Amino acid sequence: MLRLGVVVMTVCGLAACAHAGNERPVAAGATSNVDTPTAVAPAPSPVVPSSAAPSKSVKASPTKKPTPHPSTTLKKTVAAGGDTGGLKSPPPTGDGVPQLGSGTFTVASGGTDIVGTGSTLVKYRVEVENGIVWGSNPVWTPAHVADVVDTAIAGPRGWTMSAAHPVTYGPEKLTNMSWSFQRVSGDDYSVRLRLATPGTVDKLCGQVGVTTQGVYSCRYGQTILLNLRRWLKGIPQFPADTTFHDNTINHEMGHFLGFAHMKCPGAGQPAPIMQTQTIALNGCTLNSFPFLADGTFVSGPWAPS
Repeated sequence: MLRLGVVVMTVCGLAACAHAGNERPVAAGATSNVDTPTAVAPAPSPVVPSSAAPSKSVKASPTKKPTPHPSTTLKKTVAAGGDTGGLKSPPPTGDGVPQLGSGTFTVASGGTDIVGTGSTLVKYRVEVENGIVWGSNPVWTPAHVADVVDTAIAGPRGWTMSAAHPVTYGPEKLTNMSWSFQRVSGDDYSVRLRLATPGTVDKLCGQVGVTTQGVYSCRYGQTILLNLRRWLKGIPQFPADTTFHDNTINHEMGHFLGFAHMKCPGAGQPAPIMQTQTIALNGCTLNSFPFLADGTFVSGPWAPS
């Protein structure tokens, strides 16, 4: 019996030690059931709702420009005509302007995206006559001429402004017209602009009944001929600078879009782009673009061309 008692006491002592080793400390003020200890599982990690999870910062997308969606491409021809008048004497000589080239042309390579968001797309091609002996004059390569034309066409007051301010002009029966533009180098063009020597302009324009007198430009079919003399020399009161070239390009393009000429609407007012400003201002002030900065289309009484 004594030996059995020692064994029982030994087992009970070991159990008590094991119980003491598994006991968790209790914070002050808390109660504990010592008689029936309960194993405590580690506290689970808090679950963060997906909506509360931090999100990665997202950069704002840049505002995209409106994508041009012209509804039609301009396919037309224009009647033969020229901005002639005022010069009845023989054409000037001795001014250093090359008089004649080869009569063939080189097309400016490449092209542009569509410029503007007007409903009617005008595809234009730029060409320069070959065989011009430039002498002391600046050399106008096809790429250089194309750059000047592109800049005039895309100007903030150019014909592309018609998208925001559609044009209505009763004498030409134009209503809510707007245009977009694209330079191309292939054969699918609406109009081509050709910079040519006075002799070549006289010859080609003469074939359609227009007398350009070694000075003026003309248009016919899908062709606009820009006279090299005007391009290089301008006129005495209007030198051949960027403003002059803008005036020439916008005026001639206006003819292709369907406008004849306009008269000065009143002394001191901006001249309409379709006025023959290189011949006479008639009281108006020089203006090289179709629109004013506020979107007003500058117009005047109709005149034949």
